[in-house]
Amino acid sequence: MYNYFMLVGRIAKEVEIKTLDDGRNVLNLLIVVQRPFRNQDGGYENDLLKVTLWESIAEIVSDNVRKGALIGIKGRIVSNKKLSEDGQNVYQTELVGERIVFFSNVDTKVEG
Repeated sequence: MYNYFMLVGRIAKEVEIKTLDDGRNVLNLLIVVQRPFRNQDGGYENDLLKVTLWESIAEIVSDNVRKGALIGIKGRIVSNKKLSEDGQNVYQTELVGERIVFFSNVDTKVEG
């Protein structure tokens, strides 16, 4: 069985690493990924995706990229179940990055 994703996109906002109460480092990236097909107006649309990075990979990314950088991410998809305020089960899907490739780290205007 396979559980992985691969994305190539640009970082949509400045990166900010956080240290949790238990001492672990986490970084939530917003990545703009262009869709591979044109819409009915002839342009390309983008998806804005949140990818979570943990520990050393979070530190490496935080130290080496900034908004607009073009990166590749490989990771796994995680499903979490939480209880809502009204007691219903709510399922959330999370992208957890495990490998990063730096294509550029230069600032580029990112729309969106």
